[in-house]
Amino acid sequence: MLSAKLLLVDDHAVVRSGLRRLLELNQGIEVIAEADSGEQAYQLYGDLQPDIVVMDISMPGMGGLESARRIIKRHPAAKIIIFSMHETASFASQALKAGV
Repeated sequence: MLSAKLLLVDDHAVVRSGLRRLLELNQGIEVIAEADSGEQAYQLYGDLQPDIVVMDISMPGMGGLESARRIIKRHPAAKIIIFSMHETASFASQALKAGV
């Protein structure tokens, strides 16, 4: 059975709560921590070494894209999924270039 420990990152508590509930409906997926900023995500990644980070691209302060770049630079094997409400293809392109 698949077992994955996730770090969930979004600046909105309601979004994190909803995503947590949806993700944890799948056996083997465990949200081990939540962060409300890119800065906090970077710190928690180093401390917890989750299997996957699920992160919003747009957050105040250090956004998801910059946080992902920094995590990948320090931990090249990191697996990060970025989501966005934006329909602009440039966000997806930037994320792919960052290694997400």
